[in-house]
Amino acid sequence: MKLPSLQHLYQGLIAVIKRFPVQCIFIIIATSCWAFYVNIDNYDNDSNHYRLLNLLVKAIFISNLGLALTLALDLLAEKKQFKLQKKWLIRTLAVLFCILLFFLFDLNNNFSDQLRIALLAFAFHLFVAFSPFMDQGHINGFWQFNKVLFLRFLTAALYSAVLYGGLSIALVAIDGLFNVNIRWQIYLTVFAIIAGGFSPVFFLAGVPRNFQQLDEDVSYPKGLKIFTQFVLIPLMTIYLAILLFYEIKIIISWSLPKGMVSSLIIGYTVFGILSLLLIYPMKDKEGNSWIKLFSRFFYTMLLPLIALLLLAVWKRVGPYGITESRYILIIIAIWLTCITAYFLFSKKENIKVIPISLAIITLLAVYGPQSASGLSGYSQLSRLKTIFNSKSTEALEEKPMIIRYLVSRHGLSVLQGFTKKDLGRIEEAINIKYFRRYAREEAAIDSAFSILKVSSEQSVNSSSEYSFTNSNHEFYDIKGYDYFMNINSYEDVQKVLEGVKIKVDRRSDNDIVVINLGDTEKITVDIAEIFDRAVAQADQEKLKPAKNTREFFVPEKEFSFSKTVNHYQFTYVIESIRGYKSRGNTKGGWFNVEAHLLIRKL
Repeated sequence: MKLPSLQHLYQGLIAVIKRFPVQCIFIIIATSCWAFYVNIDNYDNDSNHYRLLNLLVKAIFISNLGLALTLALDLLAEKKQFKLQKKWLIRTLAVLFCILLFFLFDLNNNFSDQLRIALLAFAFHLFVAFSPFMDQGHINGFWQFNKVLFLRFLTAALYSAVLYGGLSIALVAIDGLFNVNIRWQIYLTVFAIIAGGFSPVFFLAGVPRNFQQLDEDVSYPKGLKIFTQFVLIPLMTIYLAILLFYEIKIIISWSLPKGMVSSLIIGYTVFGILSLLLIYPMKDKEGNSWIKLFSRFFYTMLLPLIALLLLAVWKRVGPYGITESRYILIIIAIWLTCITAYFLFSKKENIKVIPISLAIITLLAVYGPQSASGLSGYSQLSRLKTIFNSKSTEALEEKPMIIRYLVSRHGLSVLQGFTKKDLGRIEEAINIKYFRRYAREEAAIDSAFSILKVSSEQSVNSSSEYSFTNSNHEFYDIKGYDYFMNINSYEDVQKVLEGVKIKVDRRSDNDIVVINLGDTEKITVDIAEIFDRAVAQADQEKLKPAKNTREFFVPEKEFSFSKTVNHYQFTYVIESIRGYKSRGNTKGGWFNVEAHLLIRKL
């Protein structure tokens, strides 16, 4: 096999740029933002710095949307043989649409926008699958086109994984052999360039351009048939057996289904539809009559499972109303019902109906009163109005949960109908004061509880995890000390140093650490108090944040405690504390402390 030359690779790259210029621009933007993001100092506790990070993330997601949308439109234009001017007009409108979304969406503070961008991405990728074949007929071309895309995607993923693995090993070798001290950001940068740059360009290089030839192509990969027949279909059969036995159990015991059943049904459906799509071209070939039988059996067996799915959804929606996740379950159940009816009673069995119908209902879920955010917000507001003035135990428990949901998902202003205060101005003031999302959200929720005079104690037994690390965590200064002793979080320690007994005890469910020095002296450290103080400082944005949410650096002096005993100076240094803080509890419950003891002979 002849390996491709650099000239061949260069010509391939030029061909991709010429055919998909706008897509290449989106790839460059996304890769550049991703590489810049992983190299930027995320420890800077500055509002402008934080906004820059969010802009980079938004640019990456919008670029992904733009890539999928413009690719679908370019494929449509190629199939329709539009003139170059018309092509560029469509591309320009698509780019302007993406720019509008960039300024319209607020991914940092608005969950609804996060959901919308996910739904748009799903719909646009589905659009790529059928955009060149929107005319009637061309079923074989449609299938062959998506077969090529599917195999090209897998190939791109494989090549990218091998390339990244090889380059990572090379970097490790350079680091070890030449002592270069390659930072971890370099590995992430390489990953960003390969995953965000190389992989999509490689994928685009394999996108078919001769759609007429695809219609005439009757080839079928033997490996695909084997994979479907001996992997996907057996897995689907196992799923089906489990679900049918569970359905029989429900009928016998007359008990409502558990929440997990909806995931299993969706999993079975995905495996089944994917299997049928993969073997679709073989159904009319001699000796493959079992495929038609299997197809009929699959959709027939979906009927009781759809009924079970609807029952599971009703179990949650009936008492608790609609949320975004339940909305998605509802539209999946409706879509499955329609698709099943179509393939059971239609003689055409046009497989293009699957991605087209799924793209349409996904777009309907993005904006409007029928959308996921619109309908779920209306449902929860209706629930709140119904129970707002009720004093029953159930209402007192539900009100805080609904308020928390509405404020966190739809903003404080959504509760304007329950008060005369201008919630818009209050929300704006909160947004100015707090630039981090979780701090804004908690402040808005607390304001809602205070304004509506609703107790938050029943809301949530849930708690938030915090992690606090000594700001000097990378290199501890032990200069001038003679001994270093590691202190494990869960074990009591007892040592003797030149006649001085050192014993570490825990009290009050590990809330207090006591370091006994000799018979009378000791260092007492209230871990719970330190943790609660750090939580308060973090919520007020007084601590430098780490990479992940609710991870912070604490100044070394606040994590250091010293005492002198018998010509020795003992210094207890906390390396890190990780624990949970419950909203209904004034004390934080810590569960892990890493520390060490430094000893200096005076």
